[in-house]
Amino acid sequence: MASLFRPTIVRYVNKDGRQVSKATPGAKRVRKKSKTWRGRYEDAKGQTKTVSLFDDKESSEAKFATILQRVREEKAGIRRPDPFEVHRETPLVCSVCNGTGCVDANEKSSACKTNHHSAFREHLNAKSNTEKHVQLTLSRLLAVLQGCRFQMLDDLNAGRVAIWLSDQRKTGMGPATSNHYLSALKTFGNWLHKDRRHPENPFAHLNRVNARVDVRCVRRALVQEELARAIEAAENGEPFRDLTGDDRSVLYLLAAFTGLRSSELASLTDRSFDFRCDPPTLTVEAACSKHRREDVLPLHPQLAARLQVWLLKRREQSREVDVIPITSRPSGEPQVLFPGTWVERAAPMLRKDLAEARKLWLEEAKTEFERQEREQSGFLLADNDDGKADFHALRHTFISNLASNGVHPKLAKELARHSTITLTMDRYSHVGLLDMNGALECLPNVPNRSEDRQRAAATGTEPVSVAPKVALDPVQLTSYQELSRKTAAAGDESDDSRNVSSQEELSEDLTSPEKWWRGELNPRPAGYESAALTN
Repeated sequence: MASLFRPTIVRYVNKDGRQVSKATPGAKRVRKKSKTWRGRYEDAKGQTKTVSLFDDKESSEAKFATILQRVREEKAGIRRPDPFEVHRETPLVCSVCNGTGCVDANEKSSACKTNHHSAFREHLNAKSNTEKHVQLTLSRLLAVLQGCRFQMLDDLNAGRVAIWLSDQRKTGMGPATSNHYLSALKTFGNWLHKDRRHPENPFAHLNRVNARVDVRCVRRALVQEELARAIEAAENGEPFRDLTGDDRSVLYLLAAFTGLRSSELASLTDRSFDFRCDPPTLTVEAACSKHRREDVLPLHPQLAARLQVWLLKRREQSREVDVIPITSRPSGEPQVLFPGTWVERAAPMLRKDLAEARKLWLEEAKTEFERQEREQSGFLLADNDDGKADFHALRHTFISNLASNGVHPKLAKELARHSTITLTMDRYSHVGLLDMNGALECLPNVPNRSEDRQRAAATGTEPVSVAPKVALDPVQLTSYQELSRKTAAAGDESDDSRNVSSQEELSEDLTSPEKWWRGELNPRPAGYESAALTN
């Protein structure tokens, strides 16, 4: 049985008429009709459903009549049921908290009302994504949904998204950031389609913009001298967020000679290294790797020796402070090598050591003129004309050193653990002027005819010219037409010699190339007219 009604809402207000909770002292109970009309009906399966309509009755009756007509057609078999009907009526974001998370009266997290945004969060968590990735994706998605004022699935429109992203780029958003927002939205659209919530991804045809036209963050690779001085400054520096100077120097070496990211370095334990195999290896667990696969990387021999000395030193220090040594620790308790919260401030940590190294480098200047030259140089500066030097720049340094020392691109891609070789070669491999100059030295010398003649005159030899000799070969000056003419002038001879001319007859006219060029040996037929001169 179908019915159209306005539900009664019970609220509690104080003496000023403002809505309060039921437990508020002096709260008064008020019953009031809702402004929005509701429609209750039975669908084709016999289930009772309630649908929210409009504020005015006429529009609500028209919409409710359409719903009832569709139900009658489904019962009669004229129309197939809509598999997306339930999801069309589900809001994109929770109407109570707007995606920020519902809290109860005790300020504790509570479950939001059924919405697609919360279901998408559960999907991302089920894929074992990191909490940082989930929060970043959801925040970008929420910004687009709220910016375009999307509330229901039927509101999704790719054109409005393109206009909103364009407006954001005009107000200062970078192209790369715009692409990140679009990627989050397209991921949400793919999930809607695969989870049978929407017939298609409404954002599938939207393309990313060219991020190279406006690069906001350009990283650079540290030269070898910069890396050495930064490591030395770190060794003599003060502790930074539970990392001693010696620990920071080893951390920089690992980043520059393995290409590990900061989060991967923070996950290393005393069991991540194997110095017994040849070559020594470093293992990054799948749970800590960016692509969620276990990585076993070889170690540079000198780096492996430095790590062994550093680990022995840490064992001795642990015994001095009465801490359980590494050798006697339980099998289930590996020791984290780089503890603390330095990952959150990795870039300022490296910049601080670079600044200290530059300060010492400036003090080494012997004259005032040399000091002024060093101050104008970008050496050891965190930001210079080549780009920015943050902690991720050490990964750029590792890959750039591989490329500059002739490592095959396929090997460089595997060591960098990239999905495509384009990412390794284009984004992480930095080529300087000295590298390009060394490549130009492999080219042959610049041709110079005057120097060749002077060298030939000094040695008494003549330069060899192949092309002119071939062009003046007498055999090539006789054409097939000339041979035919000479054969016809020979008269009536025997059949055996009719198409053959003697060597003397052929050599009489081949006295000089000038005759051939002037046309004396190749005359035009009588009555010949050029096609270019006739109408």
